[in-house]
Amino acid sequence: MTRYLLRLTDTGKQAIILTGVNSLFWFAWAFGSYQAVYLQQVGFTASQLGLLNALTSAVTIASLAFWGMVSDRIGSLRKVLVTVLAGGSLLYALIPFIPTGLPISSLLFLTIIPVVYFFRGSMSTYAENILVRNCNELRLNYGLLRSVGSFLFTIGGLIISFLLPFVGVRSTFWFIGVLMIPVILLTIAAREPNARPAADKKKKEKLDMSGLFKNKAYVSFLFFGFLFYIAINCEANFLPYFIQSVNVSTDLYVVVLAYRALLEIPFLLLMVRLRQKFPLGLLVMISAILMAMECLFLGFFANSLVTVLLCSTFFGLGNGLCIGSSLNYVYELAPAHLKASAQAFFSAVSSVAGILGNLGGGVVFDAIGAKPFYLVVAVVYFLSVALFLFTQRKTLLHRSA
Repeated sequence: MTRYLLRLTDTGKQAIILTGVNSLFWFAWAFGSYQAVYLQQVGFTASQLGLLNALTSAVTIASLAFWGMVSDRIGSLRKVLVTVLAGGSLLYALIPFIPTGLPISSLLFLTIIPVVYFFRGSMSTYAENILVRNCNELRLNYGLLRSVGSFLFTIGGLIISFLLPFVGVRSTFWFIGVLMIPVILLTIAAREPNARPAADKKKKEKLDMSGLFKNKAYVSFLFFGFLFYIAINCEANFLPYFIQSVNVSTDLYVVVLAYRALLEIPFLLLMVRLRQKFPLGLLVMISAILMAMECLFLGFFANSLVTVLLCSTFFGLGNGLCIGSSLNYVYELAPAHLKASAQAFFSAVSSVAGILGNLGGGVVFDAIGAKPFYLVVAVVYFLSVALFLFTQRKTLLHRSA
């Protein structure tokens, strides 16, 4: 084994290290997926959870911008990733120490948890970023490497679901801190993506952004993304409440997440071939249709763990397709000199959608109930698909030709 590792090229070694960073990150992330369940247990209503998620989304926008500027200033994505991993994991582990049962407990959660997300909100984005950038620079198969992360998220989710009756939900907050230690160590050993030379930075400051917003296909895709991410946030953040409404234990919540992550893998592995045969825009649209189907079936048919899992099949497949296609579609639409800015604006739009989706979603969930709520979310998904078809049809036809 040692001889084999010594024979590896630098690129081969980095492929192993980067896969380790991303996959162990998602393995640890599975253990920390019980925040909504914990808050539900301490008395948070769907409306209160929606308000909290909206606050954390707002903080996440500021967090991504701040740590992005720090990364550009010091010329190191790797150091920023180590910082947010360490800070986010440590602060997240302290959430169970927030007093519960007091008249001001809800206010304490609404105040303290957004502070945690100044670090935690950037963890997954920068963990993905270091993999995406290095895969592009080293010509590695992103879909293959990223699929390992989805697989280990599934394994992690099944493990913590088995352990939960013995350790309790509170313990999951510090589990993720312990499990992030090897991720941090591997990140230190990971390759630093190429920094933009100083001359290019000065040039970047003088870039004319009008070319980006004159691109009708890109601007219309922002509107699609706005509706799409409202639906995604509503679907994801209120799922524990839906599970409880159909008399399934919320201890099994991460089993559902793990199953969905497992279903991401097929399309991630097939992404290279799919991109050769189909336009990226078509893949994005199909991903939204699959996610809409999950919500539709949840609203009409889900009444047990088995039926919830069957419905979740559609989301898992759709999310795998979305992970592999959406970012690349943004890059495809953007002018060559504005690709980084195009991604930044798209991320900002999705974050704003997260704020509105959480604020409105919590109120609607409490007002109409679980099953009607997910039917409404399905409608939002289908509206995003209709908008995509109406605004992107010329782009789709052009890419197909």
